[in-house]
Amino acid sequence: MNRLNPRLFGAACITAVWLLSACGGSDAGIPNTSELQSSGTIFNASPHALPATYSEKEFIVRGTASRFRIPADRSDGQLVDEGHPYVTRAIVRAPIDRARFNGTVVVEWLNVTTGQDIDFVYGATRDLLLREGYAYVGVSAQRVGIETLRKWNPSRYGSLTVSASNTDPQNGGLLDPAGGVAAGGDVLAWDVFSQVGAALQSRVSALLPGYDVKRLIAAGESQSAGRLVMYYNAIQPLHNVYHGFLLYDRGGIVRTDTNAKLLAVGTEFTSTISGAPQPDDAYRRWWEIAGASHVSLAEMDYLDPMLRRDAVARNASGQPLSLTELVMAGSCQVTPIWSRVPNAAVVTGALSALNTWVAGGTDPARVDRLVMDSAGKLARDSSGRIAGGLRTAAYDAPMARNIGVNGGGGFCILAGSHVDFTPAELCSRYGSAANYQAQVRSLTENNVAQRVLQPEEANRIMAEAADMQFGCAP
Repeated sequence: MNRLNPRLFGAACITAVWLLSACGGSDAGIPNTSELQSSGTIFNASPHALPATYSEKEFIVRGTASRFRIPADRSDGQLVDEGHPYVTRAIVRAPIDRARFNGTVVVEWLNVTTGQDIDFVYGATRDLLLREGYAYVGVSAQRVGIETLRKWNPSRYGSLTVSASNTDPQNGGLLDPAGGVAAGGDVLAWDVFSQVGAALQSRVSALLPGYDVKRLIAAGESQSAGRLVMYYNAIQPLHNVYHGFLLYDRGGIVRTDTNAKLLAVGTEFTSTISGAPQPDDAYRRWWEIAGASHVSLAEMDYLDPMLRRDAVARNASGQPLSLTELVMAGSCQVTPIWSRVPNAAVVTGALSALNTWVAGGTDPARVDRLVMDSAGKLARDSSGRIAGGLRTAAYDAPMARNIGVNGGGGFCILAGSHVDFTPAELCSRYGSAANYQAQVRSLTENNVAQRVLQPEEANRIMAEAADMQFGCAP
């Protein structure tokens, strides 16, 4: 079992307050975990019924955390102080029969960009997780998500807190500049995320009691991917809790002097605002999806009903908003929003490849990068299409004009768009439905051969193409 590095907490074993005993003592260091059974329902509960072989539960995680200083140069985090009490929650979805568990837990740093916890990675990869026996844990690591939970159901979540001073006692600055003064920063989030991982490996925690956890994969999308980059650079080398990192829309620059495996999936949106990612190396891979928006249309069947049900985002009349409706409030220039390029299928392929890699198997594919122009921007042709990157049938044998970025206010830039071709346009492009379906099959089978799509996702893409019928004049 990986254990947190006791040197962070002082030379004496007694200072490792919550750690698995590095000195052969008791397991008192594991944070306290207990199933949350208060009134109300689980925020972020899956909007789709899980199979009968899986359970979905929510837990309180209680402990004391340390504050860290995160260096800008991507070196190891610096311990500031210890002993800050926190109470957070974790959602656990796991096979009921431990014999069905495949040994891997995906631990998602829940995204709070919209002001509430959202499990984007689970939404994208849930088919793989459920069919192959993964366990999943979603962690409320940040204050804004916790504060929303407290307001949403005070009787269920009123005790939650991850607050601590954001002031650096060394220089009076901010320990977490990204959190700002008003928000107080998320200075406990790093240690909280480590502690949840340590608890999952303990076999005595209530989170997954008796499960034989072999691999922990940290995962996050967008803002959470950025947080995980900071964790990867500053905290992972100290704690060594996680075996792999999956970044969905890829975060920033990561250090290259650590052997924690990382696979980052990027989209047209991320490359537009951040430029090209760093080179692949022996422990890190970057995949960029041509034509992909920040989140794709394929994930909206999970995300939209969940946000509308939990009803945090509302319009001026007080009506709950789906994620699509929330983004559309920015009056996006091109509609319908979201690209049809299937992020979910690629992120699923990435998770499967990363899990194989972490388990000692074949390393993930190296994928062509999106082509950048001399100004460091995506090179586009006159129709707005881009070159390079991971090419899917949805982009190279499309049924719509897919663009990964959009104009307008609010979140519109990240939404992208798809404008479906008319039957006449489809006929002009393909000549017949059979020709369209053949192109989709060829491209998708190539994606499987490239090891960027799993066969199950590929079969679904080809079946959807087979259902597309359009008549063309001879």
